[in-house]
Amino acid sequence: MMNATFRGVFVHRYRDQLPDIRAACIVELGLWMKTDPENFLKDEFLKYLGWTLHDRVMRLQCVRALQGLYQEKEFIGRLELFTSRFKERMLSMVLDKDPDVAVEAVNLLLMIQQ
Repeated sequence: MMNATFRGVFVHRYRDQLPDIRAACIVELGLWMKTDPENFLKDEFLKYLGWTLHDRVMRLQCVRALQGLYQEKEFIGRLELFTSRFKERMLSMVLDKDPDVAVEAVNLLLMIQQ
């Protein structure tokens, strides 16, 4: 049922015109990954978080969702490919024009470093 929800709703709404809908999608995806890592902490789902790092409105929600994943030590191995693929973007976010995004990006990088 979760797979059907993901494919039927999330795939179409994570790029919705309304920022509130996009934010809800990213927050929920982060929660799904954290609560059900066997099914959702996979590259096929992580790519959506990576793509959203470039969304000028959703960057903060995305970084916070990623923080929730990187704080779980048992997830680090599963996040290696994601980290290597999107590390340049995460590094560049420390210079983001939005100070909240920049601060949270620094916090995220500190989590990854540990």
